[in-house]
Amino acid sequence: MAADSNAELMTAYLDDALEAGEAESFEKWLEDSPEARLEVESLRKMLSIVRELPDVDAPPDFYDKLSKKLRRRRAGAQMPAGLVSLPFQVLSIMVIMVIAATYLMLEIEREDGQLEKDPSAAEVQQ
Repeated sequence: MAADSNAELMTAYLDDALEAGEAESFEKWLEDSPEARLEVESLRKMLSIVRELPDVDAPPDFYDKLSKKLRRRRAGAQMPAGLVSLPFQVLSIMVIMVIAATYLMLEIEREDGQLEKDPSAAEVQQ
């Protein structure tokens, strides 16, 4: 038996949720497995301790806060995390493009100025 199915069977057994045939085969398995018996007994003790704990009332605003958190998580799950940073990425690219365009324009103006001052350029233009 797998560990997950063992835990489910043990819990169902302790909750009397197994059908008669399932309960009998589970009890036979417990007879053959001392480790499983110890685990069932530990689980039984833990469940009895939990059942003895006093009931606790939730704070008055607990349900409102919980529903808000759930709505935020649902909304966050619907929107991929990359979309949140997308406006910042677009803005960064635009700034880089403006800087690059400004640099290119300044370089072109500088080269034009050098061409006009270069005497050999004047000869080529005539």
